Amino acid sequence: MSRIIDAHMHLGEDLIYNSNDSEERILGYMESFGIDGVILQPGLKVNDWRRSCERIRDFAAAHPGRGWGIVSYTPHCTDEEYFDHVSWAINELGFVGIKLHPEAYCCASNAPQARKVYEAARALKVPVMIHTGNGVASALPSLAIPMALEYPDLTFVLAHAGGGMFGSEALVAAQVCPNIYLETSWCPVYVVKSMTEKLGCRRLMLGTDNPDNVGVELAKHRALGLSDEDLSWCLGRTAETVFGLN
Repeated sequence: MSRIIDAHMHLGEDLIYNSNDSEERILGYMESFGIDGVILQPGLKVNDWRRSCERIRDFAAAHPGRGWGIVSYTPHCTDEEYFDHVSWAINELGFVGIKLHPEAYCCASNAPQARKVYEAARALKVPVMIHTGNGVASALPSLAIPMALEYPDLTFVLAHAGGGMFGSEALVAAQVCPNIYLETSWCPVYVVKSMTEKLGCRRLMLGTDNPDNVGVELAKHRALGLSDEDLSWCLGRTAETVFGLN
């Protein structure tokens, strides 16, 4: 079996969702569930944005090959400010992607302000992860379709793959756009099964979003009766490929 990579986890405080997971808690769930690597995101609203990113950098440095970062920053700013912030995280801290959160930032994935996210990702040659599910209508998976078609050279990852209720819509988005991948945290197992059958496991990746959810997400994938090859793509190889973790 290839490495197990959790493609969606958070480190530190988040003043929107009132979470604050520590390095020790992240390492604890990795040890308990055999997670080989984790892609971490800073909080969406924090007291010290730069320090929240540096904590992820420090985690990755302390555990080589086991931790990486995705940068998230509000697009409600100038193009210059946005690019300065995300390029710092990617070029200086070694982050591997950019996150757009339509609900937290009040910015749908097809809004004019979101274009600076895609332009920055294109310039920095990293994927974009877009939150989908909670926060509709701005977080509808379908809103990513025109953007993925307009930016065919950019890789899109739909976080939560619609969150269950909009899982079928996320699947359609990925079927229409070959550059859209699905991270399946919080999706019911029958939704994930449909995605494996209709899209294929090389377009799906494990995400957990919360340390209390890790065992559930692993169990969903392992309950599907996938071949070892297909399971290895869902649990790690897709994330490794999309985010360049090898």
